[in-house]
Amino acid sequence: SLEGSKDIEVRPQVEGYLDKIYVDEGAHVKKGQPLFHINDRPYREQLNNASASLSAAKANLANAQINVSKLTPLVQNNVISDVQLKTAQASHDAAAANVAQAEAMVQNAEINVGYTLIKAPVDGYIGRIPLKTGSLVGTTTVTPLTVVSELKQVYAYFSLSENDFIQFKNQFPGNTIEEKIK
Repeated sequence: SLEGSKDIEVRPQVEGYLDKIYVDEGAHVKKGQPLFHINDRPYREQLNNASASLSAAKANLANAQINVSKLTPLVQNNVISDVQLKTAQASHDAAAANVAQAEAMVQNAEINVGYTLIKAPVDGYIGRIPLKTGSLVGTTTVTPLTVVSELKQVYAYFSLSENDFIQFKNQFPGNTIEEKIK
């Protein structure tokens, strides 16, 4: 059998319906070239939701900062106890943590949106494309979307039965298998 130096299976990293197939079987592709597009609408909505959560978290953080700023001079002038300031500071810290969490959710949603556009991992040739537009794909899909083969070097693999190997070994001169292959 003949194989390229790199035969890379192209698999989806998110679930969804295959919206577009940008290449044909046997086509030559460049690294980074779009190959497939998975319906990104659910992931865009997740991104919108995460962005809205981030905005709300930032507003809560600003409100908590206002409370801390408002209570600090009152504690310094002994108008109120420092317990109220400590409570406001704890609320501020929780709001800051919520902002960090919301930022992480936005980044995760952006990653998922990015995974909906599947690009060629290397320069090479597209193999068979068993799925068609409209197929449901995901991380559990058994069949890869395609295989990209880099053909700068091609390897040939041989299998011989024991009888064929003994016949080969006896037919050619040399002390080692390498010498006999040459």
